Amino acid sequence: MRLRTVIYALLLATLCMGCGGRLSMRELERLEARMNDAPDSVLTVLTAADMPRWGERRALYALLTVQAQDKSYIDVADDSLICVATRYYDRKGLPLRRLQAFYYHGRVYANAGLSHEAMTAYTRAKEFVDEVDAPYPVGLLYAQMGALYGNDYDYPRALEYIGNALIHYEKAGKERLQCIAKRNIGLIYLNMKCATQAEPLLREALVWGEVHDDSYIIGSSLTPLLRLYDATANIEALDSLFIRYPVNTLPQNTATYCIIAYYYALKEDRIASEDALGQAWQMSATAEDTAKLWDKNYLVGKLLGDKDMALRCHEHLLAHQDSIIRITLQQPLIASQRDHYETRLKVEELRNQQQRYLMRGAAVVALMVAVVLGIYVRRFLRNKNRQLIEQIELADELRLTVYNKEQALEEVHHELSAQRLTYDTKLHVMNQQISQLFRARYQLLDELSKTYYEGTANKSEKDKVYKKVLTEIERLSVDEEFAQLEDIINEYCDNVMACIRAELPKMFSKIDYHLLCCFYIGFSGKTISVFTGIEANQIPVYKQRLRSKICKSNAPNKQLMLDKMK
Repeated sequence: MRLRTVIYALLLATLCMGCGGRLSMRELERLEARMNDAPDSVLTVLTAADMPRWGERRALYALLTVQAQDKSYIDVADDSLICVATRYYDRKGLPLRRLQAFYYHGRVYANAGLSHEAMTAYTRAKEFVDEVDAPYPVGLLYAQMGALYGNDYDYPRALEYIGNALIHYEKAGKERLQCIAKRNIGLIYLNMKCATQAEPLLREALVWGEVHDDSYIIGSSLTPLLRLYDATANIEALDSLFIRYPVNTLPQNTATYCIIAYYYALKEDRIASEDALGQAWQMSATAEDTAKLWDKNYLVGKLLGDKDMALRCHEHLLAHQDSIIRITLQQPLIASQRDHYETRLKVEELRNQQQRYLMRGAAVVALMVAVVLGIYVRRFLRNKNRQLIEQIELADELRLTVYNKEQALEEVHHELSAQRLTYDTKLHVMNQQISQLFRARYQLLDELSKTYYEGTANKSEKDKVYKKVLTEIERLSVDEEFAQLEDIINEYCDNVMACIRAELPKMFSKIDYHLLCCFYIGFSGKTISVFTGIEANQIPVYKQRLRSKICKSNAPNKQLMLDKMK
């Protein structure tokens, strides 16, 4: 392949030296045929030659130059050259060249950050899709349109266009582009929270990149996979990826260290998790990074049982999100303009038609100056009035959209406040019922203990009090108290114990159910030791064993059982 590229370069250089100052139409067509095989050599020939002065030769030269720059990974943001091609191919020319002219105009707009203008150009290029039999450029067009829709969070349309791009890449036999399209579809599914659809596509892309030693595809597939397994808390999959790709080989950014921090938190390694979060904070540079970090700090604190840290980070996250939403609402709402692409295209067509009318009027101005001028002024004012009405309607629609978003934001604030108040109330009532359940028993134990230590010195009397204390301690763990405790947990913890008994009826013993009650209610290790007779230092081991059993089960409410265990 490299030898063939060198040969093409030599042939094209020879062509360039023999062609003089300007390239003929036949030479430009030869360069066009070699574009996909050696774009850098084609660009060298084109830049060494002079630009033709008029006609299709000038338009084709401009189109091939911008196309060669794009294929050589030169991001051009100035549309002065491609406009030469689009002005010519707007009215005539081969359908494929007309499609490519507007496609590469869209690419130039995209490089300049003008997404709306880029979509307008791509929409115009799409008009020629049915007239050409060239799956490769059509696939490129659909891929770019899908990328723009994805950036505007219109994921259904993004899936539609990238899926069409994949079909055309398959027809063209472009294996690497097929892999990139599948990876992009996986990314869209990941953004849509559809992990089951995203995982096989991203894994397929990663395997393809490993087989073909393609570092770009490996890196662009590995990061989304880490995000996916981080979102689903799939510790086994994260283990396998970190074994194959050590931490120091991964992209060194905030998102990566957030994933690493959550991974260590899942493994209950507090020190490593906090170190990773510290690295992430040092690399944080944008408002998006800050939001991710507060969210990840909240999840890590919740996972490690640090309630104060989790609550504090969650409050910071809400405040930060409020500031981002406030700034976003003050900026132009690009997404709300998506439905106006077709309308804007018609406006551009009317503008072009108006220019043609002006040129025709200029040709006969010597004969009918007054008539042509009157007609022109009348049509000009009519078009301006229509444009003014459209702009006013657009402004009203944007104003209504901003108002609706503000109302929705206030409703979200009220709902969050109500949920927080409901949670605090339920927690207080639950604690009161637990306290009532065990207060009488603890008071009796306290009185017996005082009698034992401060009462009579008679040994037989002390033995009776001692046996009574033992009897009351044993009664603390009887089924009656735990049945009442279980009812309280079901009432205030979303029926979690009822779910365990219904969905995992044969998995746990009686002592396991007692331990689950204690864990869900949040008792300390010493209290659990008193209730169950298990050594206090063994309580974390029992807790990990119960969590592992639930994790390995197929219970429908498995996530609820794990989330409620403190």
